[in-house]
Amino acid sequence: MSTATSIPDPFLLVPSQPDDSREALRVLRKARLRALRALLSPPRTNTSEPARRALVRLRQGLEPLIQADGERLLAAIGTPDVLPLLLSAASGVHPMDACLDVAVPALFVALDHAAVRPAEPLRYRALTGDLATLAHPRGPIAVRPTRALELDADGLRLELESGWTTLEAARSAGATGDPVHVPLRRGHLCVHDTNPLWSVEEHPDKRGNQTDLADRSVDEWRRALDDALALIEAGLPLLYAELHHTLRRVVPVGYHPERHLSASYTEAPGLIYMTLHPDVLTLAEAIVHETQHGKLNALLWHDRVLVNGRSEWTTSPVRDDLRPLMGVLLAVHAFVPVAALHRGLADARHRIAETGPFQARREAVLATNADGLRTLYRLGKWTEQGARLRDALGRMQDACVLASPAPTPPDVRSGIK
Repeated sequence: MSTATSIPDPFLLVPSQPDDSREALRVLRKARLRALRALLSPPRTNTSEPARRALVRLRQGLEPLIQADGERLLAAIGTPDVLPLLLSAASGVHPMDACLDVAVPALFVALDHAAVRPAEPLRYRALTGDLATLAHPRGPIAVRPTRALELDADGLRLELESGWTTLEAARSAGATGDPVHVPLRRGHLCVHDTNPLWSVEEHPDKRGNQTDLADRSVDEWRRALDDALALIEAGLPLLYAELHHTLRRVVPVGYHPERHLSASYTEAPGLIYMTLHPDVLTLAEAIVHETQHGKLNALLWHDRVLVNGRSEWTTSPVRDDLRPLMGVLLAVHAFVPVAALHRGLADARHRIAETGPFQARREAVLATNADGLRTLYRLGKWTEQGARLRDALGRMQDACVLASPAPTPPDVRSGIK
């Protein structure tokens, strides 16, 4: 099945064929393996003795499970309440001690939810006091104070003050879980954010990513995000299908009628932060943009891509401040697929593509992408995988330029022969 946005080898961009998404799945799997390694490897020197003992016990239970049910273990590692914490610990940006009490119970709950029954029991005792909330794939669960968890061949059990019991029996009286964990056409809308890096911010106009519905109803958020996802499906159906893997959770962070803000983190592929906005195309672009970041961030866990990506600083076509060259690559890698979305919507004769603002936006994105690509070609020093990505970006940019109906200056082409 080919599409109007087809190019040869669309590496981590917009799939031309269903099989093209295998590259995204491959890099996401490698990121999960890196997170799993954080639980199995000798801990960093700043890890406390209780956490060290907990990691030894976990390793004893996880090693047989890797052999018996490794893929389902990796799927559980990839959930949004496990992966960001373990990758944060792996990179050293957040201490392992502070990650374990969220990540390990969430891992046990995800394994139990997937009906994984390890032959060797997995045991974990809370390091920092009793647990009151457990992250679950269907939303956080309020529980009576929980001291420890055990997952074995019979399922998940929790240790309360009164003794061991099941997860269902441990639910707090009257607790129904967090009501703001709402399924979307892809992923979930969720205000329960366990990412330890939510307050870390590189954008000069933002101050972290505090969860905030901005006095808008959950239904308004759901409708807006689902409409944006439907727009992606109309313009880029194969990329929309891929979002099943690359978009796990959307965290609401406010409302701005004039300017849209979004964010994602290297340690959290599949988790994105977004403000609400009245324009559906703006929201659709943001979803494409941030999930593209997730794919590139997953690749960066095992390939440098740009050898001088952190050492070479330059101006950016989308930011006023100086940025490392990697920031330019992240922007271009995010917005070339946005240009492909514009092209797909125009080719599908979607009504939104018939408006003047749409064509103006389309031309602006193409021009900005061309500026960024010129910078990357001029300054970049690439790994083999990086050169493959750069060339795919150039091919997709050229395809989008050639399909644009407006007279487009030749300097917006990538220059790839």
